[in-house]
Amino acid sequence: MVRPKRASEVEAERNTKTRVKVRNARRKRERSPLTPRQIFLVSLMLLLFMGSGIGYVWSNFEGTQIGYDVSRLQQEELRLRELNQKLRLELALLKSPQYLEEATRNMGLKAASPEQIIILP
Repeated sequence: MVRPKRASEVEAERNTKTRVKVRNARRKRERSPLTPRQIFLVSLMLLLFMGSGIGYVWSNFEGTQIGYDVSRLQQEELRLRELNQKLRLELALLKSPQYLEEATRNMGLKAASPEQIIILP
C-alpha cells in the first residue's frame, strides 16, 4: 500500500524539479510610499480645496437669495406707494368743502347761528 505524501515532501519535490523557490507564507504588508507628513499635507490641501468650493457655492447662493429679496422688496415698495397715493387722494376728498357740506346735509346738521359760536382767547 502506498502512503500519501506529505505537503512538505510535495513542496520539496516541486522545488527540486523546477528550481523555483515557492513561498506559501503570507506576504508582508507593503508600506505606503507616502510619509505621515505627506499624508497630512495632502489631507490639509484637500480640506482647503473643499472649503473653498463650499465657500464659493455658498456665496453664489447668498447672492441669488439677496437678488430675490431685493426683487420682492421692490414689488412691496411699489404696492405701498400705490396704496399711499390712494390714501392721499381719499384724504383730500374727505377734507374737501363739497364733501363736508354733503356729509352735514346727510346727517341733518345745519349751519351754526352767530349766538352759538364761541371764540376762545
